Amino acid sequence: MRLGGGRSERGRAGLPLPLSNRPLFASRDLDEAREKVAQVYCDHRLERIGSGSFDACHNRLSGRHLSINVMTYGGKTLIAPGELGQFYLFQFPIRGHASVSNGTNQHDIGGGLSGVLNPDEDTCMIWSENCAQVMVQVERGALTRTARSHFGVPADRLLRFSGANDMRGGDGRAFVELLGYAIQQAELGGVPIGGDSLMAQQLETTLMVGLLQTQRHCFSGLAQAGAKSSVAGPVPRIVRVAEGYMSSHLKSALTLEDIAREAGASVRALQAAFRASRGRSPMTVLRDMRMERAWVDLSHPTPETNVTEVATGLGFFHLGRFAEQYRKKYGCTPIETLRSARMQ
Repeated sequence: MRLGGGRSERGRAGLPLPLSNRPLFASRDLDEAREKVAQVYCDHRLERIGSGSFDACHNRLSGRHLSINVMTYGGKTLIAPGELGQFYLFQFPIRGHASVSNGTNQHDIGGGLSGVLNPDEDTCMIWSENCAQVMVQVERGALTRTARSHFGVPADRLLRFSGANDMRGGDGRAFVELLGYAIQQAELGGVPIGGDSLMAQQLETTLMVGLLQTQRHCFSGLAQAGAKSSVAGPVPRIVRVAEGYMSSHLKSALTLEDIAREAGASVRALQAAFRASRGRSPMTVLRDMRMERAWVDLSHPTPETNVTEVATGLGFFHLGRFAEQYRKKYGCTPIETLRSARMQ
């Protein structure tokens, strides 16, 4: 089965949705739909918008740490769950489109574009009339563990997604086709996820790795480096020691020589180790760590927090360049992050 971002035969209005043999519910009653969805997601506000008829349907394939869901509400609908709490939610419309606000993570999806909702941000969405989506609900802890074990994401860092992602080619298309495979196997009566077999468990892990690889997030550089690395096995000790040292000295004026000395390696050996295991130089990794710390500080401000002091305290003295790099990484400006955090 192919999930084509609105072009699939099964995605057209009037035809059965994928996973039709795994129904969770179908209802034209808004209150019943809200109750049924809340049982597997979270409590939320649900409202019909406009004149379109409400005709909800939700099919669901449950696994150990994630589930694959196919949903439509028929008419144009507002969904406002607030914070999701304990799960991330990948969304990919197979027809129609949706506007998404998830904290500062604001984007439109549909026509081949996907997105992921962060669990600890206030969320509100508007689904267009006849919008139908394939969604992957992933336990927060499971996705975080996968990010750490496969890509070396630091244990004390928050995994945060941002923006829409084009799934029409490359790794994105491969991930959508993998979802289609899992759905097809379930429709044929198989147990692609949720079973006791090693294959079922591995498929769940592969789906989580694919999500991390194809959806933009604050550790995308690590994910890309992990995919390109030619070195198998654990991260080298000198890299782990160097990253630990950098993480605890983000506001210090570190040089490459300082980091190499702390890691017990020559500058050349340190650079080679980072290139092999991270695909980036030590100083680029340090810059990204500082950018992530800036996001944390701006997202959890005190009354005295301001962008200039956060930036310069972390060594970003060219504020215009800092703002542009921050926007490219997180999809919003530093001041927008600070303003949003203070509104919550």
